[in-house]
Amino acid sequence: MVNISGSLIGLSILSGSNTLAPGTFAAIESSAVRLARARFTTPATTPPWKEPAPKASVSSQIEAIKRMRTIIETSTNPKLAGLPDVQTSFTAFKALEKLRLLAETAAKPGTPESDRKTLQTAFAKGMADLQAFLSKAPGNLLSLHFDQPSRAVQSIGVAADNSSGEVAGTGVSAARDAPLAGLTGNEILRIDLSKYNLSASVTVDLSQTPQPPTLDSVASALNAAIASLPMLDAGGNPVLDGDGNVRPRWNSSFTVGKTDGQWGLNFQAAGVENVAIDQIGAPDRLIVVSGQTYDDVPGTVKVMRFDDLLGTPVHQTVATIGGIDRAATAAAVAGTKASTDKDAPVQGDVYAQTEARAIATDAQGFSYVVGTTAGDLGYSRSDGEDDLFLTKLDSEGKIVWQRTLGAAGEAKGAAISLAANGDVIVAGTVKGPFNGSTSDDTDMLVVRFSANGDEQFATSLGGLGDDSANAVTVGADGSIYVAGKTSTGGSDGYVARLDAAGKVQERRVIDSGGADTISALAIDASGNLLMLTREGTNAKIRSLDAAALSIDLGSFDLGTVDARAIAVSASGQIAVAGSTSMTVTGAQVNAINGGRDGFVTRIDAGLTSASTTYIGSAADDQVDSIGFTGDMLYVGGRTTGALNGALRGIVDGFVSRIDGLTGALGATSQFGISGVETEPVRMAVSIGGGGITGALGLHRGTMNAPDSSSLTARTNMRAGDSFSIRMDGGLPRTVTIEAGETLETLADKIRRITGAKAVITTPKLNGLTTLKIEAKGVYTLELIAGSTSVDALEKLNLKPGKIAIPKSPGPKDPKVLPGGSYGLGLGATFSLMSTESAGIAAKKINSAISMTQTAYRSLYWDESKAALVDGSISGRGSAYQQAQLAQYKAALSRLTGVSQ
Repeated sequence: MVNISGSLIGLSILSGSNTLAPGTFAAIESSAVRLARARFTTPATTPPWKEPAPKASVSSQIEAIKRMRTIIETSTNPKLAGLPDVQTSFTAFKALEKLRLLAETAAKPGTPESDRKTLQTAFAKGMADLQAFLSKAPGNLLSLHFDQPSRAVQSIGVAADNSSGEVAGTGVSAARDAPLAGLTGNEILRIDLSKYNLSASVTVDLSQTPQPPTLDSVASALNAAIASLPMLDAGGNPVLDGDGNVRPRWNSSFTVGKTDGQWGLNFQAAGVENVAIDQIGAPDRLIVVSGQTYDDVPGTVKVMRFDDLLGTPVHQTVATIGGIDRAATAAAVAGTKASTDKDAPVQGDVYAQTEARAIATDAQGFSYVVGTTAGDLGYSRSDGEDDLFLTKLDSEGKIVWQRTLGAAGEAKGAAISLAANGDVIVAGTVKGPFNGSTSDDTDMLVVRFSANGDEQFATSLGGLGDDSANAVTVGADGSIYVAGKTSTGGSDGYVARLDAAGKVQERRVIDSGGADTISALAIDASGNLLMLTREGTNAKIRSLDAAALSIDLGSFDLGTVDARAIAVSASGQIAVAGSTSMTVTGAQVNAINGGRDGFVTRIDAGLTSASTTYIGSAADDQVDSIGFTGDMLYVGGRTTGALNGALRGIVDGFVSRIDGLTGALGATSQFGISGVETEPVRMAVSIGGGGITGALGLHRGTMNAPDSSSLTARTNMRAGDSFSIRMDGGLPRTVTIEAGETLETLADKIRRITGAKAVITTPKLNGLTTLKIEAKGVYTLELIAGSTSVDALEKLNLKPGKIAIPKSPGPKDPKVLPGGSYGLGLGATFSLMSTESAGIAAKKINSAISMTQTAYRSLYWDESKAALVDGSISGRGSAYQQAQLAQYKAALSRLTGVSQ
């Protein structure tokens, strides 16, 4: 007799129903589930989010966080000893909670900007603390990643040296065969060629070519001139090829190509040949840099060129220099993505404050601009602090390279000068750790760069207290002079002489008893050092023996004026410029206009007589820079009035011409933008810079000047920066950046550490060379950041942390294992400087908190994991339970002979 009742009772127990339809299930545990559950052995713990909330007010908690040396608080609970995975998740959660408080406080409307700044500082430091902790956090089963788990990382990309191969010009003509605009057809071009110890020059007279000149006719004439120079044998005789033709010594050439839909000339370098082009007898040009400040918008630097100098100078903006605020840009992009407005404009880069302080132009027309930026520039990644920058541009305003100093603290650029060999000398200030110094004072700084951007030396000159540099120049013997002021004695003028290698040779202090400073330096026609000083209330020019700064050779007192700039003509005439509301000592070319006027004072080489020209409107006027072209003087300055036409902005810039022999004021070109304040106008004279090379699509000077491929030139890395690599939990090994280090040599260093346990390559990405580190097999590689002041990982845009291929369960392993790899998604840069960006940061932090809780729960068994092991069927039990039920149904059917 069949016990149907017992069978139905069994089904009822299994299904929760006294029918044969499937329902909810009692606990039926498969062997697979039992095997998986056995792996979860972490003892029960109480997570911090289940602990009582802090009783202190939010404001008190915020202030406590700001005072913390680090937001990382490792547990001292003895119950957590031996539980590294639990400790890591708890520590990360507590750190994230602190970051959440900072972000949510900043996200509140009406938070004062001063509070946002302190919140941002604490937040950025806290994020760095958390990232550093997670990069080396302990764990056996659990791995928490600051961003996302990764099996490979890739650095920023840097451009390769382009000194060989094709150099693309700029498109200048819509039609290839059209007459070239801007050419008369009578110009003469000079081509200089060099390789190894060989050099040659050849000229091309365009009047002897088909008229009017076209791109093809000019390219043909240039190539014919290059090919006309024969290869010579040891006896000085032309070398012939197999057909009896003379073999050319030089093989570089110019071609006609299309760039951005326009035709222009390109250059094709042959091997190691260097080729430069210029126009003989070309007019001079001014290169001007100036900032533009809008309300509440960080300023950028505009690069302008002024032509027609003997008429009314006309200007054109040719470039913008601006550091990128990485955090603000990321916040703007995130805000656009989060916007519900489908028509919202896509956000581009957000600039950081960038200021130019000086400019110099070399004989080939390349210009160098020095200043200060708080943002990313070129391939250099900012840490948010001010840093000295140096930008090289060609004669047409195209940026050749940009680099920042990479100081761990704060650095600012102030002045620039060019050495006879083409090296670039810049002066400024540095504060904080730099080149082994740990002083918290501000020190003077002198840095020498080669023309391709390689740093030759960096010398800081510190005394007791804060010092700052205003000026730098290079003497005839290569000596370098730097000057400014020192806080010693209250405020004294200070000048030092360095040798060409940057070693200090002598110093001198100017102490009048009042507040003193040295504003500008120059070398006069006799090779002596000229110093423009402010001693107490008066401005003076002092002449010193360049080889012995203690020896005074003469001086001239200008009176109570604000003198800022100095220049010396080829004939030895001295000119000083600035602003004044008082008459300058000496003869007067014209009358002062009242208020504050710009002035230019011409002084004879013996410092015995002076004559002053005033540049003024009915408002406020001032001169910032000055330069000679032959017997003409040009000045750059600012006005709040109308020097030439109406005032355009809040503060306009201007360039004026003055006859260097008579002092007569010539044409003035005034420029500005409505609602904008023009910053100081810095100017450099480009002798012969107004030629036709730009009309051909080319720039003046060497077409294929070599660029440095070293990381210390391409990025803001400095020799001595470092990071460490740990393989499979072993001892970390340090990787130190050396002078001249490239991505290729760095890759070799890493290969020697990782061996066959990782794949290290330097692939191209968007035309730029990168460093890629890829995990291999079962091995784990860990990148560890260097100390804060010398961390190379951040400058390479490589995140510290573990790199590994996720481990897959083996054939005998359960489908679900405790722990795993979890990413917090914090790899972006966040800003708390606006309500919107702080809200985005808070949302990301809350998401990271949730992920940390998930990671913690992964250490413990729960019924959701059982469903994953057996395969889940939502609301109707697991696949295993459904299969068991089906078997009972089949058995019941056989017992009763009734189909269910």
